[in-house]
Amino acid sequence: MRKKPNVRTLAVIPCYNEEATIGTIVLKAKRHVDEVVVVDDGSIDDTAKVAKYAGAKVISHGGRKGYGAAIKTSFQYAKDKKFDVMTILDGDGQHEADQISSVMKPVIDKSIDISIGSRFVENNGHDIPKYRRLGINVLTKVTNAGSKKMHRVSDGQSGFRAYSRKAIEKLNLKDNDMGISAEILMQGRKNNLLYEEVPINCRYDVENGSSKSPVTHGIGVIVSILKYMEVEHSLLFFGLPGLILFISGLIFSSTLYFDYITNGNFAIGNVIVAIILLVFGVLSGMTGLILHAVINANRKN
Repeated sequence: MRKKPNVRTLAVIPCYNEEATIGTIVLKAKRHVDEVVVVDDGSIDDTAKVAKYAGAKVISHGGRKGYGAAIKTSFQYAKDKKFDVMTILDGDGQHEADQISSVMKPVIDKSIDISIGSRFVENNGHDIPKYRRLGINVLTKVTNAGSKKMHRVSDGQSGFRAYSRKAIEKLNLKDNDMGISAEILMQGRKNNLLYEEVPINCRYDVENGSSKSPVTHGIGVIVSILKYMEVEHSLLFFGLPGLILFISGLIFSSTLYFDYITNGNFAIGNVIVAIILLVFGVLSGMTGLILHAVINANRKN
């Protein structure tokens, strides 16, 4: 891909204990971008030393802060230095650094805001271990929930992405862990950013010093999505369950009342259940309304 004039490009590689692979990745990445940055998230090996030797600028967290924190550092650096395009890829060798140009191409040529390297666009992920493929598909469906067709993706957990200047400026990320991949897509939808997926290759025969277990990863992503929904869609998150509980309480209470009038039955246990449904329904609904009002007021200020 021939780079357009005056388009400043950056590749960022978040790392934790990747001394065996980081040097090669930095050297390959340098062929495709103007600058390579390695965000060292508290590595206890020679990751930072090898990265510097290979020609990367190294930003060290000084301790383990999490994958999401490394991504946030990447965005802040790109924003401060006013890069036009930023590509982020993993440092463990799973991503092929020579595909950086392919991932950046939609951003540079088509004004796409987020270009996602997908493992499912061409080969349907057949080379991915089954347990990983299942987990990725489930988390992607959760991430896509409620989105329009233009914002649905096939690989919501891919860490190989390119971002436009607009995306770099617009995204205000909060998550410090693995849920940040989903948060980026959800915030992108909210900001009407343009998405496109491109095919990438991914290796699964390499050791990953920073990886968590699939279960821990999955739970972290789902928790992140729930936190995002709690803040960004408080009425839906609290109000809808509250409405369902309140209506259920009304129906249950009406049933108990008519049973008492007709048959004289009075089951104290059922009455308590009805009261609990009504009370929790009201509390949940009020929580949603209050949060919605407070968040909107803060945004206006």
